[in-house]
Amino acid sequence: MAAFEILVRRHQAFIVASTMRVVRNRATAEDLAQEAMFRAWRKLDDFRGDAQFRSWVYRIATNLALNHIQRSRESTSENSIEPAPTRSAESLAMAAEVNEAWDTAIASLPEELCQPYRLREIDGLPYQEIADQLGIPLNTVRTRIHRARSVMMDRMEPWK
Repeated sequence: MAAFEILVRRHQAFIVASTMRVVRNRATAEDLAQEAMFRAWRKLDDFRGDAQFRSWVYRIATNLALNHIQRSRESTSENSIEPAPTRSAESLAMAAEVNEAWDTAIASLPEELCQPYRLREIDGLPYQEIADQLGIPLNTVRTRIHRARSVMMDRMEPWK
C-alpha cells in the first residue's frame, strides 16, 4: 500500500495533465485521474511489468478520458440546442465544423497511431519520451507518428 501511494504521488500530476488535454476541464480531469489510479490499484495484480507503471496508468487514464468524451458527445447530440444567429455565425459554424472534423479524425485513428500522435502533437513530448512511456522502440514511434500525420492530412484535406 505504501509503495502504491508513492507511485500515485509521483505520477498523479502527469495523469491529471494528460487527461486534461483530452477533456479540457480541470475538475473532470482530476476525477478521471483519480478513477484511473483506483482502477490501477484494483488491477495491480494484472500489471505485467512489460511497460513502465507510468505508461500503464497513462493508458488507463487516456481510455477513461476518451470514453468520457465519447459519452459527452453522445449526450450532447441528443440534447443539442441551436445557437442564436449572430453576425459572425458563419465563421463560428465553420470553426466548429473544422474542430469537430479534427476531433473526429484524431478519435478515428487506430490506437497504435493515436497514442504517439497525441503525445507528440498535443502534449509536445519528445520522441524518446514517447517511446519510453509507451514501451516501444524509438523508430516505431517515428513511424507511427509519420503514418498518423499522413492519415490526418488526408482526413483534413477538405478543410484546407
